[in-house]
Amino acid sequence: MWSDSQPLLEVHEIHAGYIVGEDILRGVNLAVHKGEIVCVIGPNGAGKSTVFKAIYGFLPVRSGRVLFDDREITNVRPQDALRAGITIVPQLRSVFPQMTVYENLELGMYLEPDHDRVQERIDYVLDLFPRLAERAKQAAGTMSGGEQRMLEIGRALMWEPDLVLMDEPSAGLAPVITKSIFGAIRRLNEEIGLTVLMIEQNAKQGLSVSDRGYVIELGKVTFTGTGEELLNNREVRQAFLGG
Repeated sequence: MWSDSQPLLEVHEIHAGYIVGEDILRGVNLAVHKGEIVCVIGPNGAGKSTVFKAIYGFLPVRSGRVLFDDREITNVRPQDALRAGITIVPQLRSVFPQMTVYENLELGMYLEPDHDRVQERIDYVLDLFPRLAERAKQAAGTMSGGEQRMLEIGRALMWEPDLVLMDEPSAGLAPVITKSIFGAIRRLNEEIGLTVLMIEQNAKQGLSVSDRGYVIELGKVTFTGTGEELLNNREVRQAFLGG
């Protein structure tokens, strides 16, 4: 479906790491096309989160290239990645607990000086997530974990991004809430064409809602395919899906 089109995000042979002379990523290649949900799975310590940090400028790329919308963004600063149209939902909770849902959403466009534009985007997000609209004046820290994750996703959509990076969207959530969050991600993809690159430890759930996936082991891509292909791959099933 996307093979003949130019990828929105292209990662070419990137090497990156935290200690001089020691690469965590050793030639990672991946691509995300507009309108796709792509899931990256793999064991702990494989380099999944390092990929996000390298794409978003939190960690220097030592070699290789990152292209976004056919523009070079290798070693871009995080604020410039945001301006380019990439937002991120981090793994650890990032809501401001003492601030209201509304105020948290405002922070999603802290670089935007046009107050009318900010209000327009808040109204849009609250329309997408009625649960957040019901709690607009509520302190974010008093909401459930699932509601806070929903707020983080909503805040990431404030900037009207072309691509959202999601680091472990199910982290710390109960199974029933996890199912709801993945359902929301799929719904946003279908309704507004949201493009998502996610890292997910819950491989089965992540691949189930994804168009394509990558398996990263020891800093390299070892398997790639559609979500369904990876779910049915015997080696992937044995390693990550419980046989």
